[in-house]
Amino acid sequence: MAIIGSYIMVSGIKTYYETNNGPADKPTIVCLHTAGRECRQYHRMMELFEGRYKMVAFDMPAHGKSWPLPGNKAINNHKDYCAFVWTFVEALGIEKPLVIGCSVGGNMVYYIAQHYPVGGIVSMQGSTFIKALSGAYGTVVDLLDHPYISVQHSHFDFSESLIGRECPQEAKDFILWGVAQECGVAKKGDLSIYNNYDVRGNLDKITCPVLVIRGEDDWNVPEHYCQEAMKGLVNAKKVVWKPIPGYGHFIIVEAPEIVCEAIDDFMQYVEPAASPGCG
Repeated sequence: MAIIGSYIMVSGIKTYYETNNGPADKPTIVCLHTAGRECRQYHRMMELFEGRYKMVAFDMPAHGKSWPLPGNKAINNHKDYCAFVWTFVEALGIEKPLVIGCSVGGNMVYYIAQHYPVGGIVSMQGSTFIKALSGAYGTVVDLLDHPYISVQHSHFDFSESLIGRECPQEAKDFILWGVAQECGVAKKGDLSIYNNYDVRGNLDKITCPVLVIRGEDDWNVPEHYCQEAMKGLVNAKKVVWKPIPGYGHFIIVEAPEIVCEAIDDFMQYVEPAASPGCG
C-alpha cells in the first residue's frame, strides 16, 4: 500500500498528514476525522482509492501526531476549526478539493462549503444544527480534561453503542482502540465545537454538489438531522442522499467499501480544480 506520512507547518502548528498514490488530474479528497480521533480512520479508503483519487487526511491540532496549539490547547470553535482546515488546504496548494468529513467533520463541511471554494462536500453522520448539550451530557463534556477523569474509560461504552450491527470485528476493534488513545483536551475541544453548532442560516450559500451519507444504526445522528440539512440546500448543484443500513457512526471505518463506491458515483458532479468557483 502507498500511504505516505509527512509534516507541514499550518498556522504555526506542526501538522501531520497522510496521502495515497492518486492522480493529479482529478479532484483531491481532503478528509476530516471524527471527534477525538485522527487520520488513520481513512487508511482503508486510501487503499481502495489508490491510483484512482488522491486522498489527503490530516490530524487536527492536538490530535494524533499533530502538535497542539500554544499552551497545549485544542481548537474549540467551528470557525477556527474550518479556518485551520482551509489554511492546511492552501498550504498544500490544493484547489477546489472534495472535502469529506465524519461526525464533527461531517458537520464542519457545511460551514466550509459556505465560506471556501470547494469542488464538493461529503457529510457523513453530520448535521447543520446541534442543540446545546446540557444536563449530564454537558457535564461530561466539561469534565473531559479533568485530572480525575479517564476519557478513554468514560467514553468506551458510548462509542461502542454507536457502532453498527454489521460492522466487522476487525473494524470494531480499531474503532475501540481509537477510544483508548483519545486525549481529553482534544476530545473536549471537538465536543465543544459540536455543541451549539448552527449554520442553517447560510445553507443557501452552498452551490457545490453535496453527498450526504448516514449509517442507519447511528442513534446519535437521527435521520431527520440529515433531512433537515438537505432541505436547506436550495442552491446546491446536486444533492445526493445515501443511507447505509446496518452500519453506524464511524461509517468511514465500518463500511469503507460502501462509502468509496458512493463517493466514486458522486464524483461525476464534482467540478475539477480548473473550473470556475463553486461554494
